[in-house]
Amino acid sequence: MAIVSKPTVVFPEHLVHTAEIEREMEVSGQGPYLDRVKGFEIGVEQRYFAAPLDVVAKPGKMEERNNIALPVMQSLAVEACNDALDQAGLRPEDIDCIITSNSTTPSTPGLDVYLVNKLGLRSDVQRMPATQLGCVGGAHTLAWAARLADAMPTMRILVVLSETLSTVYQPHDNSLPGLLWRQLFGDSAGACVVTGSSGNGRNWLPRNACLMTDASWQYVVKGTMGTYELQFRADGTHFLSKAGAHKAVRTATKPLREWIDSITPAWEPEVVIGHPGGPAVLRNLAAGLGFPDDPKGILDDAWNSLKQDGNLGGVAVLRILARAAERKPAPGSDALLVAIGPGVTGAAIHGTMVGSDAISGT
Repeated sequence: MAIVSKPTVVFPEHLVHTAEIEREMEVSGQGPYLDRVKGFEIGVEQRYFAAPLDVVAKPGKMEERNNIALPVMQSLAVEACNDALDQAGLRPEDIDCIITSNSTTPSTPGLDVYLVNKLGLRSDVQRMPATQLGCVGGAHTLAWAARLADAMPTMRILVVLSETLSTVYQPHDNSLPGLLWRQLFGDSAGACVVTGSSGNGRNWLPRNACLMTDASWQYVVKGTMGTYELQFRADGTHFLSKAGAHKAVRTATKPLREWIDSITPAWEPEVVIGHPGGPAVLRNLAAGLGFPDDPKGILDDAWNSLKQDGNLGGVAVLRILARAAERKPAPGSDALLVAIGPGVTGAAIHGTMVGSDAISGT
């Protein structure tokens, strides 16, 4: 079993309300879909951007837009990591492995190498950079980390995600998906520490622990690569989707539910950290997991995160896990962390919620 510390999530300084984006679309979003999209349920009231809206909404070249977003993505990652290490009671040199994920701001060397230098991690730290994951990135990297910690219980793993999804804001893309994506995404970074729950001879108490994992899952739905796509073009990053793409969530939740039933028969969810891809995605996720009307409000943390933060890509599940931990669910509460992303791909972790005082022998 692996222990996950409560994630720290940070945001850039520019708060943008949906009403501001709607006004911007009145100017730049003229076309047959503008009136139609006004009636859609977006579920987002505000989000944070790496730059002011007038800068994000300004047409430009890929290089220009990336040069604005990249330093913000990097600085947010550094802040999130420092906070996570501080709350876990660790120094940078204590980290044995760093797993990074970002999809929207290409650069080489990558975020992993940048953080080794900026944080002062050891030169021999193991690096596992993960790009091109998108929304599934948080669950995917945590699943990696949990398996590593299970195999090497003394390993201390720093998981870091940083995304400037405002780069997909394209003012001249007046297709229906283009108008929707302008209102959905937000920028952020998150980090947490993962370690084994036993065999840690280094006398480290995970004082900020919130989740103990017992199983992880990764899945690719074959033949669905074009359902959601992120493309890099001359004028910047474009996020594309097919009509009815939100229904593709069901293609991943069926095998997900089969996996859950195989490890915990008669599953009774208490805490579900579900990626908030949007209202339709959350409803399809709930239906696929077997509670379509969500009478217990199990996905409330996801809905609230969507409302206040927007879709944060891979960072979202870290944000929702932190929200769930702040509610202090009863130790031992059944917990599922799950995300669906482009591909269509899925990743999940099953475990129980814990508090640091519930961990002993470390």
